[in-house]
Amino acid sequence: MDNIKQSNVLLVVLASFLCCSRAFAQTAPPSPRYPLPTFEEDWRRLASPDESDDAWDPVKFVPLSASDATYMSLGGEARATYEKFWNQDWGLATPSPNGYYLQRILWHADLHAGPRVRVWTEFDSSLEGGRAGGPRAVLDKNSIDLHQGFVEATLYSAGSTSSIVRAGRQEIAIGSGRMYSLREGPNVPLSFDGVRLTSRFNSWRFDAWAARPVVNRNGAFDDGSHRQFEVWGAFASRLPTPASRNTGVDAYYLGIDRLGARFDQGVGDETRHTVGGRVWRLGEWGYDAEAMFQFGRFGTGDIRAWRAVANGSRILSNVAWRPRIDAVIDIASGDKDHASPDLQTFNAMFQSGTYSGRAQLLGPNNSIRFEPTINITPTPTTAIAAGWGFYWRQSENDGLYGIPGQLVVPSNGVPGRYEGSRPTVQFDWQLSRHLSAHVNYIFVFNGTFEETSVHGTSTMSFVSPWVTYRF
Repeated sequence: MDNIKQSNVLLVVLASFLCCSRAFAQTAPPSPRYPLPTFEEDWRRLASPDESDDAWDPVKFVPLSASDATYMSLGGEARATYEKFWNQDWGLATPSPNGYYLQRILWHADLHAGPRVRVWTEFDSSLEGGRAGGPRAVLDKNSIDLHQGFVEATLYSAGSTSSIVRAGRQEIAIGSGRMYSLREGPNVPLSFDGVRLTSRFNSWRFDAWAARPVVNRNGAFDDGSHRQFEVWGAFASRLPTPASRNTGVDAYYLGIDRLGARFDQGVGDETRHTVGGRVWRLGEWGYDAEAMFQFGRFGTGDIRAWRAVANGSRILSNVAWRPRIDAVIDIASGDKDHASPDLQTFNAMFQSGTYSGRAQLLGPNNSIRFEPTINITPTPTTAIAAGWGFYWRQSENDGLYGIPGQLVVPSNGVPGRYEGSRPTVQFDWQLSRHLSAHVNYIFVFNGTFEETSVHGTSTMSFVSPWVTYRF
């Protein structure tokens, strides 16, 4: 009965947002109104009545003082998703097919107490209905909790130079998202409890932080900091500009310390340091290259791991639907020898779930990925992306890992590098500035390593339509 009730709630939410989209439908603005992360929204332009052009504008800028320096902004997001697997977990762990509903509601209040102090509060309610085996831990359900709650103080601001400090619960995303990204794919988003300093100088941005990941405990207002997991880092980035020939540069250091980390080699305390750099270029001919090296301690052994990514793209601007052709090769190291206490498995930390598609199947640890893709835009509000990813284990002596870094398939002494391939298609439609609709489909051809290791099926597939409403 609970699953039926949650499914009915989902249908009501869907119907309500579709109806609202008709009432609020507008021509999509030339630039996104609702950036991610959401706390980067800036609605000060609405202090001028002439700038108002949307039915939600009265709650996006609510003046609380005569000078408009003190104001509040309200907003939120509702997302309804259906996911369905065939032969999930190689057809072993759950019935096939396995279809279920997910719904996520986020709502926030952004209070600016004068020009230098800001308080951001955001709540999350993520529910699941109909999944065989119940909600997946961490990813699917959080009845209701504080997702973000921080105080931000502007230390300095003059022209294109500024410096702010943010303390409290917050999202952290940096660079390409290969190490820190917003957890947009799963139903439950990710946040951290900590302190972050951000400074900007012209096209340069500098960030430094110390934090702990927030543990999702599924209940109501019961989330808290992970007491055995700490992270910190420093990040410098120069954004692409015409003066730099549309080329951007990142350089960073990331630290992590956690107790009881588990890899195919075993379980041990992990202290790991990552140094990395990235260069990328925007334009008709584009590229994105990133390299990382990791060192530290795992149990009684040393950590020596690495990752290298190279991506090239070409936009055919004179061809109908402006196709963009991409090809990426992404290699992350795996462990060489279980008998040695030293560890060579790369840790992707808070990697974007898009590494292996929306199905969140496998992550980049101990992996080689080659994937060509093509993206087309049939209309200004629609986009279609199709790709075919091919995957190998970087080391035959290490297993396969999930997006969060958990061990999914142990090596078990099974030889063979080839993991399999995954054709993927996604359709995106921006119906209005508030409402978007999406469909993602993935078919998985499993390699002989998975078949031999888990004695499961050779294929797997996944489909997921979802709609998102933001205001």
